[in-house]
Amino acid sequence: MNRNYLKYILIGGASIFVWTGCDDYLNRESTSGVNTPDLIWQNPKAITAVLADMYDSGLKLDEFDDWYGSKKANLANQTSLSDEATASYQKESAFDKSNSTYSYGDYVFNDDMVTRYKQIRIVNNFLLNIEKTSVLSEDEKEELGAEARFIRAMQYFGLVKRYGGVPLQTVPQEYTAGNTEALYQARDTEAATYDFIINECKAIYESLPEVRSSDAKYRANRGTVLALWSRAALYAGTIAKYSKTLTLTGEAVSKGYVYIPETEAERYFDECYTASSKILDEMVPRVYSLYKSTGMEPEELAQNFYNLFSKAVNGDNGEYIFQKQYNVAAGKGHMWDKLNVPFSYRGDGWGCGMSPVLEMVEEFEYIDGTEGKLKMKDSGGKAISYDSPYDIFKNKDPRLLGSVYLPGADYKGYGGGKIEWIRGVINGQDGIGTKYEASAQPDKENKVVIDGQTYNTSGKDGGSLSVGDASKTGFYQRKFLDESLTDYTDIDAKRSSTPWVVFRLAEIYLNRAEACMELNQHLDVALKDINEIRGRAGIKLLTAGNLTLDKVRHERKVELAFEKHRYWDLKRWRLAHLDVSKGGLTNFRGTALCPYYNVKSGKYTFETGVPEKRKRLFLEKNYYTVFRAEDLSTNPLMVQNPGYGN
Repeated sequence: MNRNYLKYILIGGASIFVWTGCDDYLNRESTSGVNTPDLIWQNPKAITAVLADMYDSGLKLDEFDDWYGSKKANLANQTSLSDEATASYQKESAFDKSNSTYSYGDYVFNDDMVTRYKQIRIVNNFLLNIEKTSVLSEDEKEELGAEARFIRAMQYFGLVKRYGGVPLQTVPQEYTAGNTEALYQARDTEAATYDFIINECKAIYESLPEVRSSDAKYRANRGTVLALWSRAALYAGTIAKYSKTLTLTGEAVSKGYVYIPETEAERYFDECYTASSKILDEMVPRVYSLYKSTGMEPEELAQNFYNLFSKAVNGDNGEYIFQKQYNVAAGKGHMWDKLNVPFSYRGDGWGCGMSPVLEMVEEFEYIDGTEGKLKMKDSGGKAISYDSPYDIFKNKDPRLLGSVYLPGADYKGYGGGKIEWIRGVINGQDGIGTKYEASAQPDKENKVVIDGQTYNTSGKDGGSLSVGDASKTGFYQRKFLDESLTDYTDIDAKRSSTPWVVFRLAEIYLNRAEACMELNQHLDVALKDINEIRGRAGIKLLTAGNLTLDKVRHERKVELAFEKHRYWDLKRWRLAHLDVSKGGLTNFRGTALCPYYNVKSGKYTFETGVPEKRKRLFLEKNYYTVFRAEDLSTNPLMVQNPGYGN
């Protein structure tokens, strides 16, 4: 390994996880003696470089630029394929045939197993060699080994939540000429795969520091491992409890490669409770705390919630347990802002990618704890008139304002102004009169002349439900958007560097609360945990009398909105295949909120609309991803997942 290659590895690690100091010592000290793979293990800096590359190349996360089919033009990711939002683009695959059905593909969110197992082999090789080296102390070996094992556990978590049980490999496989059969390995059960992840976390978390120095603060620490333990155990528990509702059959089912026995559910929920409590009872507020506003006005609380995920705060919020950092200067940026900025702020195209749906907006309650249904009509069925489209959201949960750009809201990014999404104008008042609707993209001709005066039937940020690339629902995603960014040109430049949150404290509160409800134990703890979240948001606290599992799931939906949890939650709860009326994804299309300007009164009334998107179809087999033909042909002991044939 020559000096330049070693430096490349280190800078790669630095650009993703900001390993400040790695490149510095290369400038101070010679590494000319490190020039072969064998010599890596004789140089502590080279060993650290290998670990840096394992973070950089080996940790595949459900983050910003991660979408189904590897095509940014589709904007199909865990947000747009959940019930939180829909993609906006007119050429997006679920848009162009609105009277058809969008079936979740066999390979939806498929991970290339060859790449995953290559990274697992790298970890296994690292663990084998680190034990042999004499240039590290035993304490250093233990800590670096624990980091490597965390990376491997994350690899297996990425696999098991997609495929179910997979072959567990903990040592490098070695090929002997003429004996390929020795490399064949059957799948481990889904339960065994989750147990491996959990047991690895239990074995290594005490080997890692609680808090790292500033030059290593984005590396895994004790809280990171506990968070994975908490999440993995919760997933396993719910899969065990709710898989009985499915009708999948076949060899993969009979051998336990998919499904977990219902009898294991309680054990996993206990594991989730234990791991979560080690963070919440032992590390809060000493290490972690919820990011809170100093003011309690709704706009202050909304801004605080937005700031939690902002580039300005950049993850230094006390709440992030593990995050992925980006470095545009080092060529390690992402394109989220360019893909999602509202229409009128988008520069040279793109933007508008995620359209949160009205159903998601109405999941956010009012501050007084009442359900979040928007008030469009009075008790007599008459349309309610508002001075501004934004007024209909008065007294809503401040997290909504921090997560979604609403019609009429102030845009606090570069250029300022307000978000203008208007479905059309009405030549009348109170919603009664001739209606003229937007029929083109916002920058095209959307005008009507009424009594000699010209009105725009679209806002500058949209209004059509069927044409162009602007939002088709009236909403844009605010959470994660970098409002300090000024250049939205050239999508491939990847100018964004807002960090992606992998684990944060609020999720751990929600994990423990859910585990408590599933166990029907520690209900006082569950109530306290949920109210920690609601209290930070500034909405009415729950009482013991109205705490239910559905309330906990609801809180999870709004708190973690657009963080790519919802798709996996619907899968592990075994709800995704159900009809939308029963909380599933089948027949889900999403609804638009349509503000109309009433010419006679100068006020706004609201209706709902149906974007020209396909209805969804989520089949039971979609709970598990299909193995590719090459995955089966190279390992004859592999068994295909149910519903996909052999």
